[in-house]
Amino acid sequence: MKIIGIFALITISVLIICLAVGCSQSQQGKTFGQPITETTLTPIGTILANPEQFVDKTVKIEGKIMNECPAGGWFHLSDASGMIYVNLHPSEVAIPQIIGHQVIAQGRVRKEGTQVEVTGEGVQIK
Repeated sequence: MKIIGIFALITISVLIICLAVGCSQSQQGKTFGQPITETTLTPIGTILANPEQFVDKTVKIEGKIMNECPAGGWFHLSDASGMIYVNLHPSEVAIPQIIGHQVIAQGRVRKEGTQVEVTGEGVQIK
């Protein structure tokens, strides 16, 4: 009986490890929403410093997801130059919970008052 119990424990442990590793890697390279087509990467700080220059233009940004909507409909993206809100709801796109992951996002810059955001159209997990 002890051998069966130990074997079961080892099997379950290996399965949990495989699932954890598989789940974390399975999203890498995956794109949600529209494909990323912009070729120029724009630093977030550049958008925030001169938002009028980018309003209604499509931009490609890259950074780390700092926090995220539980349903995956928005997130805050941070790079070395700043942090910006990316709203996916208008595009009806949702991403899995990937806080802390690097992503590339593409979308249109919007500004309402002092709030600057990107209406995301596509997100690629790096």
